[in-house]
Amino acid sequence: MKNLLLAFALLATFSLQAQTSKEILDKISTKAKSWATTSSDFSSELSNPKTGKVTKQNGTVKVKGKKYQLALPDYSVYCDGATVWTYNKKSNSCSIDNLADVKDGGFDPSEMYTIWNKDFKHEMKNTNATIDGIACYEIALYPINPKSKSFHTVTLYVDKSKMELVKVNVKTRENADVTYKIKNFKANPAINDGDFKFNQAGFPGVKMVDNRL
Repeated sequence: MKNLLLAFALLATFSLQAQTSKEILDKISTKAKSWATTSSDFSSELSNPKTGKVTKQNGTVKVKGKKYQLALPDYSVYCDGATVWTYNKKSNSCSIDNLADVKDGGFDPSEMYTIWNKDFKHEMKNTNATIDGIACYEIALYPINPKSKSFHTVTLYVDKSKMELVKVNVKTRENADVTYKIKNFKANPAINDGDFKFNQAGFPGVKMVDNRL
């Protein structure tokens, strides 16, 4: 009887957590639907357990629907929702790929506020987390089909007062850790559609490598 009561208590706790995490994610999704565009600065940190190397960098990201532009110190990525251009600053070269060919279950910037809407389980890990002095909810996302993704866990840290993401941690299947901290978030900034396509004319001498079939 004691074990049965314990089992019911654990089940009730899990249900409460699932309901709470769903409530928070639904609030974020509802708010995100009012954003035609978003932009933000971010810092990222990649920790590779195989090499022991930690890579840190800063960048910016612009999003409009399925379109995005990602700018980092050594390269930039442009996506118009169908085609991806990846520009390497050091080699002054740009590869062109179909989005469907390179996505491969990875973490797409355009899905930051919608990734949990399908094919994911979620769990409230902490209702009183703190990130850089900001009171946050900590919510873990797990792919229902882990083999379909290049990662097995995504942990979101949600600003309680703004219902916006302030930190995202991605754990890959190779046990690498990628952490993003989001800064200077802006909703509905003016962004031209041209920002999501690589402008070859703006990069004299660039080598174009078209990988599309």
